[in-house]
Amino acid sequence: MNKTNYNLIFKAIIPIGILLFFILLSELKTEGDFGGLFGGFRTFFFFLVGIGIFLFTFFKNIYRIKKEQNVKESKIILILLVIATIISISSFFFPYDFFDRDPEFVASDIIGNELKLYNGDFVLKTREIEWTTIRRGKYKVDSDTIKLDIDKERYLSKRAMKYFIQGEYLIPIYKDKIEKDSIGFLKIIKDLKNIRD
Repeated sequence: MNKTNYNLIFKAIIPIGILLFFILLSELKTEGDFGGLFGGFRTFFFFLVGIGIFLFTFFKNIYRIKKEQNVKESKIILILLVIATIISISSFFFPYDFFDRDPEFVASDIIGNELKLYNGDFVLKTREIEWTTIRRGKYKVDSDTIKLDIDKERYLSKRAMKYFIQGEYLIPIYKDKIEKDSIGFLKIIKDLKNIRD
């Protein structure tokens, strides 16, 4: 009985593992939510590279099986290839808030920007033309203003770190100005915390 050639298996799964790692890393950074031009390019890139690795690995190992060369190793590689492919595809559809508790406060707008509060923690989802960003952290309520604990300069220059509470709406306050266009307001749709009181 031939010994299993683990070296062959290891060499075959290296490119599969590298691609899977980058796909999962990319999805963790956006926490399962992607969109716009950036998301399209990213998905297309992973699709092309993934298809290439899948087809090359698949046919190479089918060929070995037909030639009765390293049959056991080829079957193991094919099983790992299918598992990695399923994980990769599933990651693109994994909901970003799957592990979150039920939010006590939710405000959103018509284009998909959304702020959720969870007893001291926030999740802020902002949609742009190129991509969707999901930001997590701590927050504080100071009178009529929600302050998000965000201190990255690049982030502050593009998105709100404070929200002024006015009736049923949250008005974004950017680094240097307050939002005046009502399209940018977030409408409060859930307020178990009575944050407006």
